[in-house]
Amino acid sequence: MRAAAGGRAAFHLRPRPPWRATHPPPATTALLSHSALASRAHHRRLPKGFLTTLEPGVSAVYLCQRARSISCNVLMEDRLQGELDGSKGEVRKHETVGAFQKIPMVMPATDILMSAQRKSRNVPPTKGIANIAKRERNKGAKQLDALMKELSVPLRTYTENFPKRRDLHPYERSLIELTFGEGYYEQVLGRVDALRKRITSVGKQHASVCAKSTTKREAEERLTEGRKKLEEAFQHGKHAIDDLVNVAKALRSMPVVDLHIPTLCLVGSPNVGKSSLVRILSSGKPEVCSYPFTTRGVLMGHIVSNHERFQVTDTPGLLTRHDDDRNNIERLTLAVLAYLPIAVLYVHDLSEDCGTSVADQYITYKHIKERFGDRLWIDVISKCDLLGKKAPTSFEDADDEVAQYRRFGPEGALRVSVTGEIGIKELKQRVHQVLTSQMARIKTEKGELGGQETGFSAAGY
Repeated sequence: MRAAAGGRAAFHLRPRPPWRATHPPPATTALLSHSALASRAHHRRLPKGFLTTLEPGVSAVYLCQRARSISCNVLMEDRLQGELDGSKGEVRKHETVGAFQKIPMVMPATDILMSAQRKSRNVPPTKGIANIAKRERNKGAKQLDALMKELSVPLRTYTENFPKRRDLHPYERSLIELTFGEGYYEQVLGRVDALRKRITSVGKQHASVCAKSTTKREAEERLTEGRKKLEEAFQHGKHAIDDLVNVAKALRSMPVVDLHIPTLCLVGSPNVGKSSLVRILSSGKPEVCSYPFTTRGVLMGHIVSNHERFQVTDTPGLLTRHDDDRNNIERLTLAVLAYLPIAVLYVHDLSEDCGTSVADQYITYKHIKERFGDRLWIDVISKCDLLGKKAPTSFEDADDEVAQYRRFGPEGALRVSVTGEIGIKELKQRVHQVLTSQMARIKTEKGELGGQETGFSAAGY
């Protein structure tokens, strides 16, 4: 409502309540009283003492804008605090994995060049140019520009759509580092982008020169020279594209772990029988051989039990040594343990048929248990049919803990033999119980995160 006041127009609006959905402002206008503001502030939990700072007659529009500003600042401060926590060494949890399956298909360098050459040669001059020299230089400049774009646009697509390491889940960042080495992924993308910039520079330069030709023959010569320079520049840097092709193939072939499905991770020393257990527990078919490090990557399988679907992952064996001395194959196992919400099935071979002594197995087990003991856990003694048939290495000088471990294994461990079909039924029952408990953990964590997001949404109106 508009009213004249001292020769000046005054507007008094009643804004929409901030807790309601966005609608056009009502036609009726009035000022909110201090008592009404206090009542609404009580429900919206405005800062204490905020209303006392308002003078009588202050528009309620200002109040709502101020309230929104405060809530947005609080939300932003929380987010910034999360970033600061991450910079202090706390790993920020990303919600999903699977970025590697979304990367674009990379064409080989030869195919990109042949396609660009074919398309650029079919570009006609602009219609309506009667002068032969002008038509030829127009055609040459357009074809060089088209060749430049056909070569550079795919490269831009690759560099923009390949995920940045900082945006990846910590597990996927570890996979990149352990698969290619520190900095190689960024180096390849950097070389591809440098090639794109080089092609763009050369193309623009020669297209400009061709556009200034004064005769038909000169335009044709400059077109030929421009094509040659562009193709030479591309050929000089095509190895970056070939490297990117290999990177894309490797990343796309990596197993995808669904963070919302319970996962059982088999861990232990090399050749203790993890892969054999994966075969009987799941749909995974890892290679089973009698030599160490048969498993050289993370292999995935699935279990369907009581109409529920679970995941099983086989990991490379761990040797008895400090984490800093482990090879990249072993570090894959640590990455799974550190970054994925998994339950652990730790496999022990007390017969020493695996080639690793009981004492060394115990040292490795104790280290992993202390580091990741908060996980749901199953201990399994594999190859139990061989116990007593092979003479173990002497452990007379071993301490009581190792001797106890040698005779009985960890407390509550299941004794299993795949070849003798011993303890398989009990193992499957225990696995189902643990994965069901893991599902409850995941739902609880998901509910807590959902509650936090709902709280943020309410704070931001």
